[in-house]
Amino acid sequence: MNGRGGMRASWDTYDHRVERLRAVSPVVHELVLTPTRRPMPYRSGQYVMLDVQQPWAPERAYSLADAPRRDGRVRLLVTRYPAGPTSGWVHDGMREGDQASLTGPFGTMTLGARQEGPVLLLAAGSGLAPLEALAQTLVTEQPHRPVVLCFAGRTRADALDGDRLEELAGAHWQLRYLCVLTREPDAPLHGRLPAMLGDLVGRLAGWEVFVAGREGFVRDCRAAALALGAAPAMVRTEEFFADPAPRPAGRVLAQGVADGAA
Repeated sequence: MNGRGGMRASWDTYDHRVERLRAVSPVVHELVLTPTRRPMPYRSGQYVMLDVQQPWAPERAYSLADAPRRDGRVRLLVTRYPAGPTSGWVHDGMREGDQASLTGPFGTMTLGARQEGPVLLLAAGSGLAPLEALAQTLVTEQPHRPVVLCFAGRTRADALDGDRLEELAGAHWQLRYLCVLTREPDAPLHGRLPAMLGDLVGRLAGWEVFVAGREGFVRDCRAAALALGAAPAMVRTEEFFADPAPRPAGRVLAQGVADGAA
């Protein structure tokens, strides 16, 4: 995962309780955690290491799916990995009221205070998490900046947080939400997002671009953005891997886009 430099030599751990756990797609569960003591400070776009308090389940990295809240609650999108003990426990064993802890936060794929131009957010699968948090922050803290959030999935069942994002876009004029599906020819937007980018947003000179998803998706979106005139320094990327490193060590991999667009 790109943009992971500058991490501290030690990190804080925060205790949480599972407030809500539900399926939001065939392979993704939404996990909402409430702090049991002090809340964890973080910035939109960052990620944490999740410990599900099971001795056989290693810590795994997940991006935070919401902008920081006053009540300290956090939300994660956990993709099931077929051989993954941690994601398997979240999907099959974890229950509301269970204990979990978060270590972090980590990551530098956050918003810069000095940027003024429009923003393009490109997400596939549970790579949506950090970009949805960025969208929430942009519409409230930088409302002068136009924002386009494009989500890529396979089918309508894979369209994570679609209703939530449509509601957010309806409440904020500067946010445009687009959902592109690869395996439903009758969908309003059907095809591969990187190939459609020019038709959807046009030239990208002066835009700040964030991309999160599987490695191939991120690579192709970055190439498409550069071809449309985005400056290389303005394209921020974050690759998600199905089996991430269990503990931060210089370069941490965030779990999750086993359901990314293909």
